[in-house]
Amino acid sequence: MPEHPVPERTLVAVHGNFASSAWWADLLAAPPQGWRVLAPDLSGFAGTPHDGEVSIPAYADWLEGWSAERGVTRPVLLGHSLGGAVVLEAAARRPDAYAGLVLAASAPLAGLVTPEENYPVLELLRGNAGLREMSLGALFPSRRLDNFGTLLDHAGQMDPSHYSGNARALAAWSVEPERLAGLPVLVLGGELDTLVTPELVRAQAAALGTDATVLPGVGHGFPQEDPATFRTLLQTFLDTLS
Repeated sequence: MPEHPVPERTLVAVHGNFASSAWWADLLAAPPQGWRVLAPDLSGFAGTPHDGEVSIPAYADWLEGWSAERGVTRPVLLGHSLGGAVVLEAAARRPDAYAGLVLAASAPLAGLVTPEENYPVLELLRGNAGLREMSLGALFPSRRLDNFGTLLDHAGQMDPSHYSGNARALAAWSVEPERLAGLPVLVLGGELDTLVTPELVRAQAAALGTDATVLPGVGHGFPQEDPATFRTLLQTFLDTLS
């Protein structure tokens, strides 16, 4: 008799600020073995309608609703940058509802404070395409991505409320690591990341009772700069989950 196929499990990949599901293009094209990858455009990103407050809890509410609409049960959550805060918030609410957590250059557990003098620059990004291109390009110090033009277009489609709003949201948010106790976690960062530095990545891992892996020669966008290494680390972690 033929063996019954093993059903695929689900990895939900959540992008960061000024971003979209297109940041996961490589992962969507070559998902980890035995897993399907779903990647939303969060509320107010890449043209997705936004209504309501700009906050990490509100984004987590949206993500929970989006997942429920698709019948997703007990997925692994993968969050990059601001998306890391979103998945941490969701997992802290119901840790038993998730099989694991992958934090890629995630916002720290205590939030991420933007200096007040930087907020005028954030607002300038709304109408200055050249400044957006320079800011986005700095996240990928090792190389220019093949789909950089798409990422840049999507960054410009972010809701106007998000430019300062997301920075305020990250500064106002935090999560207690004890709320995530018992949930398998993979913590990753990039050696050249100046936004979520290796020191912050290691501190986050220590607070969660695990070790961090910092990839050499790449920056904040390391899952996109070195997708092969990222996928290998991800597969190794997923293979440990029951």
